Amino acid sequence: MTENVPTPAPLLSVKDLHTHFPVGGGLLTKLRGQQQIVHALDGVSVDIAPRQTLAIIGESGSGKSTMGRSILRLEEPTGGSVSFRGRDITSLSREELRRERQHMQMVFQNPYSSVNKRNRLVDIIAEPLRVHGVGDASSRRQRSVELLELVGLNRDFLHRYPHEVSGGQLQRVGIARALATNPEFLVADEPTASLDVSVRAQVMNLLTDLKSELGLTMMFISHDLAVVSYIADQIAVMYLGRIVEIGSKQQLESAPQHPYTKALFAAAPKPDPRLRKKESAPLGEVPNAITRPTGCFYSPRCPLAEAKCFTDYPRLETKAAGQQVACHLVAPSPLVGATQLPITPV
Repeated sequence: MTENVPTPAPLLSVKDLHTHFPVGGGLLTKLRGQQQIVHALDGVSVDIAPRQTLAIIGESGSGKSTMGRSILRLEEPTGGSVSFRGRDITSLSREELRRERQHMQMVFQNPYSSVNKRNRLVDIIAEPLRVHGVGDASSRRQRSVELLELVGLNRDFLHRYPHEVSGGQLQRVGIARALATNPEFLVADEPTASLDVSVRAQVMNLLTDLKSELGLTMMFISHDLAVVSYIADQIAVMYLGRIVEIGSKQQLESAPQHPYTKALFAAAPKPDPRLRKKESAPLGEVPNAITRPTGCFYSPRCPLAEAKCFTDYPRLETKAAGQQVACHLVAPSPLVGATQLPITPV
């Protein structure tokens, strides 16, 4: 008899997370009640198990980066909760959050804009240690040397400045900085987007090796499906601030269910013409995040949309193929009911 293996508790649990940004914030606009709201993140719920990588994909403006930044409270969420190791970090004070951030770090998209160009690389890597009061100057320097070697650079780089190294080398420095405090959870926000193709492979191999060696849990944000396929365990597809499909990498790559997910995968370049599918890329442009469509947000672009799609937003529920999908046209699982409450558009 096969024993049931208990499912590990998620390291990170996001529940109904909202992040809204007001626009048109002038005094006269506020007095007239005409202030508009950008719904950058609107009711997102995900769990990430220890040592797993969740990839977030979607077009520009879908809310991917806002999600990563909101989880770390680099952007303050408007509502919802983020639990890290069972502790709700959205309710922490500034000092409590600073201490918790030793265990949650971020690799930014642009390595040049995320560092102080006046600092040497040794100071950039040691900055988190100094901020959190870890060790003295000598031990922080030694830790910087160890981290440089961990990401494939030697100690000759210690006293260089950002303008004296390549983009790929500086991104390695950014990864070393993120690892300085031995975090358990890492948000990588399109870390290869600004790099040459050859350098991307090096950085991806580095992240994969570090994940295995250090036991990292990761949220990997990207629009490059080839990169996502290489590193992800699970994939969540975002559209206009909401998740429209989430499942294992194998589920989404072999049998995507949501029309938007199908269009994204169909639009990805494939070197072998025999692997190219007949589905077309997403039609039109992403709607305005201020004045979103009624019903399903994807309905104006969806070639399969029916009358119900234009009036009712679909709930995210487990479908027959196994993954969770927010679509009226995909058959639900006969065994598993809805996994989330219906979402009412604002």
